[in-house]
Amino acid sequence: MSDGIKPAVRGGRNAFFADPDIDRLLAMLMRVLNEHWVLTERVKILEAVLQEQGVLPEGAMETFVASDEQSAQWHSESYALIKEVISAGQNIDNKNRSPSD
Repeated sequence: MSDGIKPAVRGGRNAFFADPDIDRLLAMLMRVLNEHWVLTERVKILEAVLQEQGVLPEGAMETFVASDEQSAQWHSESYALIKEVISAGQNIDNKNRSPSD
């Protein structure tokens, strides 16, 4: 950051890097990592519970083939997630940046 001018993120938070594009990428990455971990943990829990109850045989997840309807629905949900992740990078407010930044 130059001359004590700090880019501001909407909501009054300071940006971390002089280049707001890096902040946008960081926000997007953190959103992806958060989503990934939450879903990974939930899948692990679900698999463990289903296997303990004898509902899901070992290897069933690896041999599963989605129907066309499931594939279409999952593609739609994947697209929505990608849009949400990209929008996380749009919360940087450049109005406090100097022209030399």
